[in-house]
Amino acid sequence: MGRIFNHIVRRVAVPDIRDTQCGFKCFRREAGRRLFARQRTTRFSFDVELLWIARKLGYQVVEVPVTWVNDPSSRVHPLRDSLSMLVDLARLRYHDLRGAYGADDDGAT
Repeated sequence: MGRIFNHIVRRVAVPDIRDTQCGFKCFRREAGRRLFARQRTTRFSFDVELLWIARKLGYQVVEVPVTWVNDPSSRVHPLRDSLSMLVDLARLRYHDLRGAYGADDDGAT
């Protein structure tokens, strides 16, 4: 999405992940079920939230190099979408403070 947003994400949410916005994510089945059951965000920052939840649940997150080709027909609007993603980061922290990502249940609340 952009270097500025990436910097903010690294400061606020997942400091050791360099590229949270890459569209390529891979999960083990059970991990994916647990993560997606707790997820609240359905917009651009869904992957930041998934990484946050994974860390909260104690999953190991590993970055691996992949060859990626950007889609020239992408409908990303940098200013508008970056603002929306900042709001999503605030929501992520709010949900976390409310215990929405806790490990005590299966996340199906």
